[in-house]
Amino acid sequence: MSGLSNDPPRPEIDRLIHEPARLIIMANLYVVEEADFVYLTRLTALTPGNINSHMARLQAADYVTVEKTFAANKPRTIYRITTKGRAAIQQYRQQVGNLLAQIEAPQANPRA
Repeated sequence: MSGLSNDPPRPEIDRLIHEPARLIIMANLYVVEEADFVYLTRLTALTPGNINSHMARLQAADYVTVEKTFAANKPRTIYRITTKGRAAIQQYRQQVGNLLAQIEAPQANPRA
């Protein structure tokens, strides 16, 4: 039965970062100072609409900042990971590591 006091606690995972598209965006922003929209589109193979949608959620959580500028009269969007976003991806890495550390080798089935 679920909910009993002797049930092991569920590992916490940051669901915002855990979504695959946002994870790849955050992982890539973690290792660069900044990335523009074109670079992220090429690197992640996400559609422009997907990037905009996921970036909106990451920005709302204060995990990334978005700067819109013009270069040679063309719009340029630049993304940077925030201190909070950097801490969140580090914590996510720890959470996943903890979860994977709980996995044990399969036990032999005594009834087999």
